[in-house]
Amino acid sequence: GESRLVLNYARALIRKTASYVFPGPVSFSALVPTDDPASREAGNVAERLLASLVSELDLARLDLALAIDASVLGDAAIKVTWNQQRGITRVAAVDPGALVARWAPDDPRSLEAVTHVYGLTGTQVRTLFPTLGQAALLADRTYPVAEGWTDARWTLTIAGQLIQDVPNLYGWIPYVIAANNPRPFSFWGQSDLTDLVDVCREINQRMTVLSRILELSGAPIAVLENVSGSDGIAVGPGAKWELPEGARAYLLDLLQGGSSQIHLSYIDQLFRVLHDLSETPRTAFGDSGRDLSGAALEVEIQPLVQKVERMRRMWDGVFTRRNAMLLDLLERFGGHDLKGIRQTSTIWPSILPSDRDGSVRNAVTLVESGIQSRRSAIVGLGSNDPDAELALIRDERDVAGQSPSPS
Repeated sequence: GESRLVLNYARALIRKTASYVFPGPVSFSALVPTDDPASREAGNVAERLLASLVSELDLARLDLALAIDASVLGDAAIKVTWNQQRGITRVAAVDPGALVARWAPDDPRSLEAVTHVYGLTGTQVRTLFPTLGQAALLADRTYPVAEGWTDARWTLTIAGQLIQDVPNLYGWIPYVIAANNPRPFSFWGQSDLTDLVDVCREINQRMTVLSRILELSGAPIAVLENVSGSDGIAVGPGAKWELPEGARAYLLDLLQGGSSQIHLSYIDQLFRVLHDLSETPRTAFGDSGRDLSGAALEVEIQPLVQKVERMRRMWDGVFTRRNAMLLDLLERFGGHDLKGIRQTSTIWPSILPSDRDGSVRNAVTLVESGIQSRRSAIVGLGSNDPDAELALIRDERDVAGQSPSPS
C-alpha cells in the first residue's frame, strides 16, 4: 500500500534524442543516372514530388514518432502503398509486433517475405476489400486478417480462410523496417531502454526514500524517554506535558548528521550514470552548469552528436527504401515521367543550433575559392529545390541586365 515516486526520466531522454535526430523536416536530393538536361529535369521533378509528399502526408511528424518508437521498442515499421480510389500514395505506421518477417539466411538485411496480422470488423473488411464478397461477415465482430507479401505474390487470409492469392502488382514488399541499432547478424533492432531500466528504477527508489524523509521531517516524531506510558499526553499546538523526574521529550530530527546529503549525493551519481549510459549530456537540456560556447560546447555535447549520427545512418537507409517505393508508385501509377529515378540522398538539418550569418559567410568563402559549387552551398543552407533557386537567380540577373541604367 506504500506509494512510490515514478520519474519517467527515460522517456524524456528518448524524446530529447529523437528531437536532436529530427530537429526539423528532412529534404532529399535525387541522384540522376546521367548528366543530361532530361535527367536533371526529371531529378528536379522527383525532388519536388518528395517535398510535396513530406508536407501532404505529414511525414516530418511521422518520422519523429517512429524514431521514438524505434528507440523504445527496438523497431519501427511503415507500409507504403498506392490508393487506387483516390489516386495517391499512402505511408502508414505499422506495429512491428504485428509483423512476421523472413529474410535471406546469408543476409539478414535482405527481406524475402512479410506477414502482417491485424484485426478488422466485418464492416471494415467490406470497406477495404469491397470486391472479395465477404457479405457473410458480421458487421461488429472482429476477424483476424493476415496479409502475406513477397516480391512475387500477395495473399490475404480472413478468419483462417485464404481469400486472395494474386501476383504482387508492386513487385516489391511494401514494408520498411527501421531497426534500432541491430546486431550485425540480426534483422531486428534493440531497445535503447535496456541499459537504462535498472538505473531509472534505482533513481525512483532513492527519490521515494528521500521524499519520505522530508515528509517525516515536516511533521516530526515526538520521542519520550523514561516514560512508562503515553496515556493522557495530548499532541497539538500549545500542548503542555508534565513529565516525571528523569524523563525527557524531544523531536526526532531525521536530517541531522547530513543524512539527507548522502541521499542527494547518491542520486546525483545515479543521474550522472544515466546521462553517461544514454549518451545524452545534461548540456542537451540547456543546462551545463558552466558558461560554455564555441568549441568547448561542441566537446561537451559530442557524445550526443555521435549518437545522433549513428541513428541517422540507420534512417538514411530507411529513407532510401521509402523514397524508392514512393517514386516507383508515382511513376507507375501516378503518371509522372521520372526517367526511372529511384535513388535519393538525405539532406539533414544541423544537429546543433547554428549561426545563420556564419554559415552564409562560410558558404560564400567556399564558393569564391572554388571548393564548393553554388548548388551545394544552396543545399547546405537548407533549400529543398536548389535548381529552382539558381534559375530564379539567373532570371533576376537577366532582368537586372536589361534594365536601363539611370541617366
